[in-house]
Amino acid sequence: MGLLLVFQSAWSQDKKIDQLEILYDQGYYAKVLRKSNKMLAKPEFDYSGLPSYYKSLAIFRLANDEKWHKHHKGCIDEAIKAYENFASHHLYNDYLHAHYYEIAAFKTYLDKLGAKYKELGHHQEAEAISTFSFDYFKSIKAKPDTHIEEVVTSNGGDENSNLSDREKMVVYARSLIGVKYVWAGSDESGFDCSGFTSYVCKKYGLMIPRTASGQMEDAKKVKLNDAQKADLVFFGSGAKITHVGLVVSNKGDELTMIHASTSKGVIVTNIEQSTYWKPKLKGAGTYLD
Repeated sequence: MGLLLVFQSAWSQDKKIDQLEILYDQGYYAKVLRKSNKMLAKPEFDYSGLPSYYKSLAIFRLANDEKWHKHHKGCIDEAIKAYENFASHHLYNDYLHAHYYEIAAFKTYLDKLGAKYKELGHHQEAEAISTFSFDYFKSIKAKPDTHIEEVVTSNGGDENSNLSDREKMVVYARSLIGVKYVWAGSDESGFDCSGFTSYVCKKYGLMIPRTASGQMEDAKKVKLNDAQKADLVFFGSGAKITHVGLVVSNKGDELTMIHASTSKGVIVTNIEQSTYWKPKLKGAGTYLD
């Protein structure tokens, strides 16, 4: 009975821990680091391994900024130690399964960060990142793609092996979180908003117009209340459509999108809670049946 209570506690919905995931998805890594450190200092959060997990991921993400890295000596060692603490949690394997696709995308990011450090001459840290990635993520397939069933099967489970095309598209789109914004960008070196949505759709055989306005014009119109995963949402001022995102929320949940933002690159944004995007929301559409 005691073990059951511990398990339920570790997986119960805690708004503060849920907020770590939301902030991480949205690219607010400094906030994630501050909040996770505060949680780790409080015994009330000892039941969960997620504060250590998000602390580690946030540091690694922040370390991509050369100025931040310069002013935070030892940050890579700190990030690795935080992940080691996470890995020592008794529910580590369960957490790993629940966050598999997020970790797969993170592995891709680590590969790029290690290569960047090597080019900059940070050889010791580059080696530490490489060793860390091998030790913890060697069985993880980096950046889930259209062969998502193979990814799930290799992870030791098959309950999600029949993911719908919509779910596969969302998983793939999430694997691109963190790619920088580039005006007119349409590949993984950088995206603009419509370049991102057209790139994801193309991976699944959907050839859609290149511009946000063209994508809205050609899409099958969907009521906002009926929008679901992999549908597109469109924004603008007046009659002009200036932005597009891909829905990652389930029908009936708060409308949430993944998109290429000018300030943070590819991030996840809760439209319903955004004072910036919600007033600009013009409609939704789909290229899927």
